[in-house]
Amino acid sequence: MTRAALAALAVLLLAAACGKVGPVRAPGPPSAITYPRQYPAPEPPPRPATEPTTRPAVESTPQ
Repeated sequence: MTRAALAALAVLLLAAACGKVGPVRAPGPPSAITYPRQYPAPEPPPRPATEPTTRPAVESTPQ
């Protein structure tokens, strides 16, 4: 009886190992994968300096 139980257990373990999946990999092309990311996110590059915009003075006309 124990030999039969051990044989059944061995067959069961071998059958369970057949369906083992590979390593976890995100779907899609590598260029589209965003994780894992650096935490905290790196500082964005500085914006280029622009000339300050001023509004032209609007003269009010009496009505």
